[in-house]
Amino acid sequence: MSSVKIRRIGDILLEHGVITEQQLQTALVDQRQTRLQLGVFLLRRGLVTREQLGKALAEQYELPFCGFDEHVTHGQLVRLLPESFARRRKVAPVQLQNKVLRLGMVNPSDMEAISEIELMTGYQVEPAICLEADIDRMLESAFDDKIKAKQTAVDIRIQELDERGSETVQCDENLEDSDAPVVRLLDAILMGAVRAEASDIHLEPDSPQMRVRYRIDGQLHQIMTVPGDSEDALVGRVKVLADLDTAEKRRPQDGNLTIQDGETRASFRVSCIPCVRGEKVVMRVLDESSKTFDFSLLGMQERQLATVKQLLDRPHGMIVMTGPTGSGKTTTMYSMLCSMDSASKNISTIEDPVEFRLPGINQVHANNEFGMGFATGLKYLMRQDPDVILVGEIRDHETATTAVQASLTGHLLISTLHTNDAVGTVARLSDLGLDNFKIAGALVASIAQRLLRRLCEHCKRECQLNRSLVELIYQGRDIPAGIDLNGKFFEAVGCEQCGGTGYSGRAPIFEIMVVTPQLEHAIESGMPGSTLRSIACSEGMVDLATMGLDLAQQGVTSIEEVYFKLSG
Repeated sequence: MSSVKIRRIGDILLEHGVITEQQLQTALVDQRQTRLQLGVFLLRRGLVTREQLGKALAEQYELPFCGFDEHVTHGQLVRLLPESFARRRKVAPVQLQNKVLRLGMVNPSDMEAISEIELMTGYQVEPAICLEADIDRMLESAFDDKIKAKQTAVDIRIQELDERGSETVQCDENLEDSDAPVVRLLDAILMGAVRAEASDIHLEPDSPQMRVRYRIDGQLHQIMTVPGDSEDALVGRVKVLADLDTAEKRRPQDGNLTIQDGETRASFRVSCIPCVRGEKVVMRVLDESSKTFDFSLLGMQERQLATVKQLLDRPHGMIVMTGPTGSGKTTTMYSMLCSMDSASKNISTIEDPVEFRLPGINQVHANNEFGMGFATGLKYLMRQDPDVILVGEIRDHETATTAVQASLTGHLLISTLHTNDAVGTVARLSDLGLDNFKIAGALVASIAQRLLRRLCEHCKRECQLNRSLVELIYQGRDIPAGIDLNGKFFEAVGCEQCGGTGYSGRAPIFEIMVVTPQLEHAIESGMPGSTLRSIACSEGMVDLATMGLDLAQQGVTSIEEVYFKLSG
């Protein structure tokens, strides 16, 4: 931008013959009563067109002019900035090319705003002149209520950044100072994740910058980049909040942090690990303010819900949840506990870590460093006169043996295993050293689950069913007669509302294997998993494949998503 004195907009319009001297003088008198800028006043009076004013402003600032084009979609790009910040500063990103962000600005001389945006996005900002009305239309289009909650660049609220603009994050700045840029940046990243309903935040060194990604609906999305010279300060701030050793950069560290933003309170489980390019931080989002554990809202079929309620009424036995990490097992188990009458029962848990605090339930944090692992903690809990015990995970022979003993001596025990399906629980317990007789006597049910991404209702489209995927999903088993392969199926497309992914939100599927007398006998006899599955299905078990295919037939998800989640 030129350093010479900026010419007045009235003189430029007069020079171009757009307005007359008399019109200019009259407008100057009237404009003083309105507080409007002269150009805007002339536009509203109809004395200049939008294009004429834009060209004049471009000449005034020696910058390109950009306006709102209803045929061009800027939504995903505009949402690189927090809505409140963009409205306050009257700016909107309009183009991104080779890490250079062209920024539409009402006031392109606002160097504070430019510095802040370069800090937030990691891009070099190139200003362009834009009318305020066009900025407003871009923001209205990008931040429509339907897409606010799932915006691609997330609603990162950095309200504190409106006065301190041109600062840069320094590695040696005070990490305790609430006004320090790094403090405000981390607060924005954390609360942005909560508002985007992300499950995890990844801060990844990726020289020469740090990459910030959110896991939303099970998929990672890059949100922003942080300049490399700010990386140490950002990681250091995380360590301060999580009460970790800020000087230790060679060993992994784990911790927890909690932040409060208005009425929103969120906790995060922090894991730091050294990588060749620097320290990588992953934070699991534990948003206590929005999390509910309503058993009836889990997404089970009516019949499945009734079955689980009957299981929870049993005085003793072992219920095992199975599925990969991030499949919703903890939510299901917490919902089970919250559905029980904690006033008349002693309900205790041992977890690593305790993710959410549940009212009326005694929760213990497992910590091997202090001799309180799952097996040891379970032994101590059994001396506490429990009715119901939740064990976070059965990982080894000792924990498995103690869990079976607890379930056979008058306690209802709920725990998790990592298996692909409900039937696999039997083989996994056997691998941990339990004999078939004890497994058959202790196990009352195994529940497998997955979370499937929901198709975006705004852009999904009908498609031809890929029958080869259906065959792969069932792995040679017969497809149930109730599934109509000639019915309607849908596929993901991608649009503004879903950030181009084709999906928005997730839907659970469950597979519940209740150990009936026939199944108990089959387990005792050491029957293979295929036989156990056949017996369970003949007695009414709906497997994951069938429930997933049913959701695909309803248009809730795609057949590709079912295959992807069940093939792992």
